[in-house]
Amino acid sequence: MFKKLLVTAAVIAATTTAAMAAPAWTTGSVNFRDGPGTYYAKLGSIYACTRVETDTVENGWYRVQWNGRWGWVSGRYLSWNNNCSNSYSPKPTYNAPSRGGY
Repeated sequence: MFKKLLVTAAVIAATTTAAMAAPAWTTGSVNFRDGPGTYYAKLGSIYACTRVETDTVENGWYRVQWNGRWGWVSGRYLSWNNNCSNSYSPKPTYNAPSRGGY
């Protein structure tokens, strides 16, 4: 009985911290942090609809690779279904031509 309980606990622990090695996409602009929590230093911001590679999960935070670096992102801002358009780009900003003061 005790052995079965130990095996079950080991399986649960392994699935919560196992390497995932799966692509994910950010669902919004998200902070890229030095560790799995808001109290870790912010390394940068990742734009919405950016593809990242996930590696490990810890307490709802995923270790991701972005821009050649590894850091952490809250799982609330990740999706494993690409819900973003492949042609995503911010709206261009420009000044409309003047209509001559009418």
